Amino acid sequence: MGSLSLSSQVHVFPCPNCRETINTSMQQCPFCSTAIDGAAAETAAAETSRISQACSDASYLKIMLGMLLPFGILIFVPLLGMIGLFGFVFIKYATLVMTIRWWVKYGKLKTTDPDFSKARGTTIWVAAIDVLVIAFLRVHIFGANVWSF
Repeated sequence: MGSLSLSSQVHVFPCPNCRETINTSMQQCPFCSTAIDGAAAETAAAETSRISQACSDASYLKIMLGMLLPFGILIFVPLLGMIGLFGFVFIKYATLVMTIRWWVKYGKLKTTDPDFSKARGTTIWVAAIDVLVIAFLRVHIFGANVWSF
């Protein structure tokens, strides 16, 4: 008895000839009719998936860095200051850790994909801004001076 599985993934990759995105189960490209080697298709699909994940992770880093401002503002809101304070401190260091993780995981990836180049640039800017925040913004958890330069 057959069953439908929601966990099955479609593997896609760019056609080696026309660069259109196609499914790995194709025997030939529906756009340019180029014959497709199954093993090469699976390898290309794995690389495409890895590049996509790198771009997604870089986007998450940018969002994490963007959360520093709302948490920083929340520090000055009565009754919510501690949430803002702990959120700011957590995000400040978590962003650095996640940026290092991104470079370890995807830094040596060689591709001409323009989205990956943009993701690499995003991680560089996120790292630079986060290092500046760590270096120059000190948050004192139990002191009267919340921001110190």
